[in-house]
Amino acid sequence: MKNINWTTQGGTKIEITLQAVFGLDLQGYRKTAGIKTVEITATVNGSAHNAFGGVQAVKGHATCVASIGDIGLTSAQLEMITDAESEIEAAIEADNAAIEAHAASLDALGNGDINTTFGTNA
Repeated sequence: MKNINWTTQGGTKIEITLQAVFGLDLQGYRKTAGIKTVEITATVNGSAHNAFGGVQAVKGHATCVASIGDIGLTSAQLEMITDAESEIEAAIEADNAAIEAHAASLDALGNGDINTTFGTNA
């Protein structure tokens, strides 16, 4: 987990947290195993802030090059966030690759007919 903090010129305290998490299942619950991804969360003055879209590019602004929700990011802040994201992705890369390789080997087995393979219960 990586935390990046700064205070704006107006005194607003911003905290961006990046961490490796398991994805969600079909019911919307957090899985306890499998592929991990990097999740970005943000707080503004200690209150949770919408960061669902992750880092988004901003065009035509004088100082902001990207944003997380309504939080504008300077190039220096964006660099800190992308560096932290790269570091977390590197840490989970080997585990995710092993899971993907295992899933590919299972996919290569094909669907087959379970009744032919194991007989029927009729």
